[in-house]
Amino acid sequence: MMRITTWRQVTPPPEGTPPGVVVDAFRGLTDALKKVGGVDNVQWGFGNGGIVTVGSMTSYGVADAILKDGGMQAAVARIFLLGINITDDVFVITPEQALPFVPQQ
Repeated sequence: MMRITTWRQVTPPPEGTPPGVVVDAFRGLTDALKKVGGVDNVQWGFGNGGIVTVGSMTSYGVADAILKDGGMQAAVARIFLLGINITDDVFVITPEQALPFVPQQ
């Protein structure tokens, strides 16, 4: 399963915030994600009109664990304080992950 998240500037950052702070904040986010069990791969970059993070995880349970992780909560709060918020969030699953939920003919 992959989670593709687009982050965009929704309010101005605090006055005097240097541009490198955003890069550091997203590096911190990916470092925190990599510490959560079940997260296989995490990358981020610029695109889609903002910053895009892509993470691979083993299940929806891992997605729940990410939300509960204190390191992740702190990393996301740091990004929110810079005036950046999630504007699009998509989960992509493999056919093997979807088949158990498909009605059998």
